[in-house]
Formats: sequence, C-alpha cells, structure tokens
Amino acid sequence: MGYLLYAVLAALLFMHWRAAAGRNLDQLFEADSDLHHQVHRVIAKHPDGGNGAKHKAWMAEDAG
Repeated sequence: MGYLLYAVLAALLFMHWRAAAGRNLDQLFEADSDLHHQVHRVIAKHPDGGNGAKHKAWMAEDAG
C-alpha cells in the first residue's frame, strides 16, 4: 500500500513540475490569477455550494 502512495505522490510532483515549466512562483500566481478570482466570484454567488456539475455550470456561466 505504501508504494502506491509514493507512486501517486511522484505523479503529482511530476504534474506540478511540468505545469511550472521553468516559471517562478510569481509567474505561476499571475498565470492563474483570473481563474482564482473567477472561483471567488462563483463561491460568493453560491455560498451554499452544490455538486460538481452545478459548479462546472456556474464556472461556465461566469466565464461567458
């Protein structure tokens, strides 16, 4: 079981390393700033939350 957890951790680290693509932390924050603010707007409009499908629809509605 432990090896499976290490494999998942390695996969997650690889995915994050690949997404960073040589950018520093400030560049990463700047790249995701718009999405971050969109998530906050959706949460403010729907504070009680919902399931994944509703959240996806709300995000699409806010983006459009």
